[in-house]
Amino acid sequence: MTIGYVAIHCDLGREVQTYERIVTTPHVREVSIVMGLYDIVCKIEAGTTKELENTVMQIRKIPHVLTTMTLLVL
Repeated sequence: MTIGYVAIHCDLGREVQTYERIVTTPHVREVSIVMGLYDIVCKIEAGTTKELENTVMQIRKIPHVLTTMTLLVL
């Protein structure tokens, strides 16, 4: 199993709308709206690194997502 955390920066005022889209994305296990440099942090659990990469790409295509930073768990 491959685990990663994704920090997401989105358009101002669109955090809840973006959260609602991310929470329905396959392989996403936890999602939280946070304060600071990023607006949302989510945990992804996938069977392979490729599946995790595909999930991150799906998140990046969600409207109002500006940037992401992915952290892979070793």
